[in-house]
Amino acid sequence: MTDFYRPLPDAYPEMVDGKGAVRPHWQTMLQQLENYGPQNIDARWQRAQRTIRENGVTYNVYDDEKGSSHPWMLDPVPLMIPPDEWDALSAGLIQRTKVLNLALADLYSKQTLLHSNVLPSELLYANPHFLRPCSQITPRNGQYLTLHAVDLARTPSGTWSVVKDLAQAPPGAGYSLENRLVMSRTFPTMYRVCGVERLAPFFAALRNTLEGLAAGRTSNPHIVVLTSGPHSSSYFEHAYIARYLGYPLVVGNDLTVRGSEVFLKTLSGLRKVDVILRRQADALCDPLELAPDSPYGTPGLLQAAIDGEVAIANALGSGLAGTPALLPFVPGLCRKLIGEEPRLPTLPTLWCGQPKECKQVLDQLDRWVIKHAFSGSLGKPVFVQNLSPAERTKLADRIKAEPRQFIAQENIQLSSSPCWLDKRLTSRHTMLRAFIVATAEGWMVMPGGLVRTAPKADSTIVSMESGGGSKDAWVQARGRVEHVTLLAADDDDILPSRSDANLSSRVADNLFWLGRYVQRADMHARLLRTILRRLAEETQPDGSPELAELLRTLAVITEQEPAVRIPTNPLQDPGPAQAYINTMIFDRALPGNLHHALTSAANIGSTVRERISIDTWRILDRMNGELHSTPAGGDLPDALDMLDRLLMPLAAFSGLSSESMTHGYGWRFMDMGFRMERATMSAQLLRELLQKPAAFEKPVLDAILEVANSSMTYRSRYQSHVTPLPLLDLLLCDDTNPRSLAYQLEMISQHVHALSQLPDRGVLPEQTLATELVQRIEQCDLNLLVQTDAKGCREALSSLLSEIIGHVYELSDMVTHRYLAHVYSTSKLASSIGSECWNGEEDE
Repeated sequence: MTDFYRPLPDAYPEMVDGKGAVRPHWQTMLQQLENYGPQNIDARWQRAQRTIRENGVTYNVYDDEKGSSHPWMLDPVPLMIPPDEWDALSAGLIQRTKVLNLALADLYSKQTLLHSNVLPSELLYANPHFLRPCSQITPRNGQYLTLHAVDLARTPSGTWSVVKDLAQAPPGAGYSLENRLVMSRTFPTMYRVCGVERLAPFFAALRNTLEGLAAGRTSNPHIVVLTSGPHSSSYFEHAYIARYLGYPLVVGNDLTVRGSEVFLKTLSGLRKVDVILRRQADALCDPLELAPDSPYGTPGLLQAAIDGEVAIANALGSGLAGTPALLPFVPGLCRKLIGEEPRLPTLPTLWCGQPKECKQVLDQLDRWVIKHAFSGSLGKPVFVQNLSPAERTKLADRIKAEPRQFIAQENIQLSSSPCWLDKRLTSRHTMLRAFIVATAEGWMVMPGGLVRTAPKADSTIVSMESGGGSKDAWVQARGRVEHVTLLAADDDDILPSRSDANLSSRVADNLFWLGRYVQRADMHARLLRTILRRLAEETQPDGSPELAELLRTLAVITEQEPAVRIPTNPLQDPGPAQAYINTMIFDRALPGNLHHALTSAANIGSTVRERISIDTWRILDRMNGELHSTPAGGDLPDALDMLDRLLMPLAAFSGLSSESMTHGYGWRFMDMGFRMERATMSAQLLRELLQKPAAFEKPVLDAILEVANSSMTYRSRYQSHVTPLPLLDLLLCDDTNPRSLAYQLEMISQHVHALSQLPDRGVLPEQTLATELVQRIEQCDLNLLVQTDAKGCREALSSLLSEIIGHVYELSDMVTHRYLAHVYSTSKLASSIGSECWNGEEDE
C-alpha cells in the first residue's frame, strides 16, 4: 500500500518518518486498508460518495459563476493523531479559547488591554468586527465563546501552529460529524479496530451548555438554530446540526421581538425563545442596531440580548476574537490575562498597522502570505512568491496606502498527508480545524475535527472554495471507547406530545409549496409522456388525431405557448412539436416547464432540510438526477425513457410523505399544496379536452385516462370502450379514486377544517368555501355535464370546472393569508456599524 507513496517535499510527512517508515499510530489503520485491498476500497468509496450526494451534503461557493452548490468531497484515508499528541494540542486549544473569551470580556467593558498597551487602540476602533452596541451585553455565565474553532497547520518541523481563529459562527463541526458517520459506516471494521474517540460527547456537551444558558429561567428551554438561509455556504451544516440536536432551524424573519423578549412566529401564535444558537455573522443579526443593509436579521434582537431576555451563542460581538489582525497579539494576551506562556504557537504573523512591522513586511515581501486584517472582503490570500515583479510592486503600494488593512503570515509548507486517488495513496497538503465548546466545567475539545486537503499535489491553498477536499480526523483512544447518545436518559421526565403547532409559518409555507411543485412536476411529466408516446410510436402521418389537442392543453396548463406554430396535424411535420416538447422538458430558463418545477421542488426542499427525512431528500435528489442524466435535444425514446424513470421517484415522494411523516400540521400543509395543485391541473385537463367534443373523442378520452393514471381502473369497471359519462364519474365525482377531483377537494376540506382547530379560530371563511366545493361536486348532474349546447360545446362542464379552478385558487390565497409566511420590510435605524462584513459568512 505504501510502496510507491511519496510525501510532498519540504513538508512534514504525517504518515511516515524521515526514513520513510510508517509512524506507529498509522500502522493499524494502514494494515486495515491493506486487508480491504484497492478494489474493495474503491467499491466501498463509490458507495460512500453516492450516499454523500444523495444525502445532499454540499458546500455553496459564492464566487461560482452559476451560484450552485458543490458536492462535499471526502477522502477515505483519515488523519491519524496519537493520544499524547492530542492531549497536548487540546490543552493549547483550551488555553487559547479561555484567553480569547477573557479578551472579549475586557474589550467590551473596561478595555484594560488598551490602557496597558497590550493591544493598539487602532486595532479595535478601526475594526468592523468591534460592535460598540454589544458592549452593553453581559453574556450568561460569562460565555462570549460557546463555540470556537481554530485552523491549525503543522510546520515542517512538526509543530502545530494556529493560522486562524473562527469565533462568531464557526463552521465545520457538522461536516466533521457527517464525515465520521460516512467513514464509520463505510469501513466499520477499520473504525472499530483503530479505537477512535467518539464525537457524540462533544455535541452532547454543546446541547447541555445551550440548555444551561437558560438555567434558572425555565426548566424546558426553547432553543433555536438561527441561519441566514439556503444562500449560506454552510447551509447544509446548519440544517444538519439543527436536526441532530433536535432544534428548530429558523431565519431572522421567523423571530420577532416583543418588549424585550424574542418569540418564534408559529401557526399557534408566538412562542418564547430562550436560547439562540446562531450560524450567521454578528452584524447580520439585527438590522436596527448593527447592519442596516442586512435582510437576514431580527429587529430588536440586540436589545433583547442586552436586557438578558435571550441568550445568544456565540454572544453578539464575539466575531472580534476571530479578527486576523489579532493573531500576533495573542501571546501577549495570554501573559496579561492568565499569566501563562502560550502552549500553542501562532504562525508568525505581523499586522501592517504598526510601522515597524509594516517595514519588516515590505523589506521581505517574498517571505509572506498577505491577507486582509479584518475580514476576507478584499480577496483571497496573496502568495507573494507567485507574483510577477509588477504585481508585487502593485501589492506593496496597496499596503503602503492602507497598512492597517493587511496582515502578513509566514509562507510555510503545510504538512503532507496520504489521500486515495486512482487506487493508490498519494500526497496532499493538509490543515486541521479543531472545535472547542464551553461546558459547566470549563472547555471541551472535539476529539477529532475537520481536515481539509489541497486539490492538487502542487497546490498550497487548502480551501473548499478552491476545490479542496476533506478528511476525518481519528484521535486514538487510550482504552475502551464509551458509547454516548444524545437521546434522553431513562430517568428524564418527558411528557408525551403529538402536536406540531409550533411549526413556524415560514416552514409551513415552504412545505405547502414543496407539495405544489412536486405535484406540478408529476402532472407535467404524465402529460409530456402521453404526448411523447404518440410522437415517438405513431407511424402513420394521419395517426393520433388527439395529438394537437394534447399539445394545446399542455400550452394552457403550463402557460407557455410554442415558439413556432405547430401544424394542425403535428405528425406530418413533427419538428415544431418535438422542439416544443424538448423546451417544455429541458429549458432551464423557461418558467412553468418540467425543469422549473423539479428545480423549484429541490430548492424549496433544501429550505426545510431539518423537517424532511433523509429518504425524502434522496427522492428529491433522484428527481433532478433523472432529468439531468438525459441530454436536451436527444432522441424521443431517450426523453420518453427519462419520463418513465422520473415518475417513479415522483410517486415515491407521495407515498413516503404519507407513510413516514406524522400527520400533523407540517404534513397537512404539504399535502394540501399537493392536493390543490392536482385539483387545479386535473380540472384544467378535463376542461380543455372535454369542453368541445370532437369526431376523434375516443382517443382523447384514452389520453385523459392515461394522464390521470386511471386507465386500469376504468377498464376493470366498465370493460368496454371509453365514453364521457363514466369517465367523468371516475375522474370528477368518485371520491374513492385518489386521482379524482372529488378526492382532492375532500382532502383539502379535511386539512382546512383541521387547521381551524388551532387556537383562537372560529368558523373561518376558508372552511365554508372548502365545504361548498365538496358539495358542488357531490350535487353535480353528470348527464347534464356531458350534454352539448347549440354550439356543440359542453358549456355546463366547462363552467363548473372553471368555477372550481377559480375557487381553489381563492382558497389557496385564503390559507396563505391566514397561516403562511409574511415578509415585512424593516426600517433601517442603524448606522453603518458592521457594514463591511455584510455578507456575514465566517471564512470557511
